[in-house]
Amino acid sequence: MRHRIPTTALGVVTALLIAACSAESPNESVIDSAPTEASESAAPAHAVQPPVTGQPAFTRTIDDPQVEWGPCFDWMPAGCELAIVQGLDPDGLNVDAFFKLPPGSTVPEHHHTSAERMVLLSGVLEVDYEGQDPVRVLPGTYAYGPAELPHETHCLEGEGEACVLFIAFEEPVDAIEGQPDEIPGQSAFTWTHDDADLEWDACPDFMPEGCELAVIQALDEDGLNADALFKLEPGTRVPMHWHTSAERMVLLSGELRVNYQGQPPVEFGPLTYAYGPAGLPHETRCGAGEDCVLFIAFEEPVDAVDVRGGNLPHPR
Repeated sequence: MRHRIPTTALGVVTALLIAACSAESPNESVIDSAPTEASESAAPAHAVQPPVTGQPAFTRTIDDPQVEWGPCFDWMPAGCELAIVQGLDPDGLNVDAFFKLPPGSTVPEHHHTSAERMVLLSGVLEVDYEGQDPVRVLPGTYAYGPAELPHETHCLEGEGEACVLFIAFEEPVDAIEGQPDEIPGQSAFTWTHDDADLEWDACPDFMPEGCELAVIQALDEDGLNADALFKLEPGTRVPMHWHTSAERMVLLSGELRVNYQGQPPVEFGPLTYAYGPAGLPHETRCGAGEDCVLFIAFEEPVDAVDVRGGNLPHPR
């Protein structure tokens, strides 16, 4: 598995993603109440207005009692489980799931119709993609698996805990045993949030000094379905804003306090999944201690709209 971001359309998507800064979510299941700072709870009349979806923001952890686990496909190992944590699209697109393997188990060679945009939440995985060297993946590591690329997955026994993987799908969820009719030309790859090869850019001007964004996957020429890491320094705050795209997130480091409009603020820590609906205004604060680094899987081209108005959506 190569450890490099593909450069296809990277210039176009980077320009869009620099405008994307924010990320957040709560750590109880569903967040619910008003922002702490009323002055930013509503946009001024001249501001661009967000799309209204009516969906709440929410979070999940792998041991959350609201996570409903079910069995995997029959050809997968005993004890394998799958939980859908977000499946709002009626056509089955853009589903988020937790995938669990017992220690010492192996999923035999298979492939998916959808690309997989992943973060390991527990355990240690070894993944073996066709035509690439096997790679060991640790908790907090991001991995990208191209659609149709066959692979085997091993949860290493010596670590003593189940391997739980967060997966952001694009197409409806499936898993097909064996090889596809044609092997794709794309490669799988991984990133960690402290990798020295990451290229960080500054966030838009309305965000705090020291805020940075790194594009880690930008394969779509139209800027769709890009993945990024968003970083805030300890003690800093992003004011109320919203995004055209939904945000499907995992916090990789630090402690975040997120305040979505109409919902109570929630604080959460590393390896928590969070979902932020498109158009829902929110502010984000990074706690003291260490940088907050958030993985975000976008669906639409990335923007960040300051509710205080201006020429928006907000490029840098």
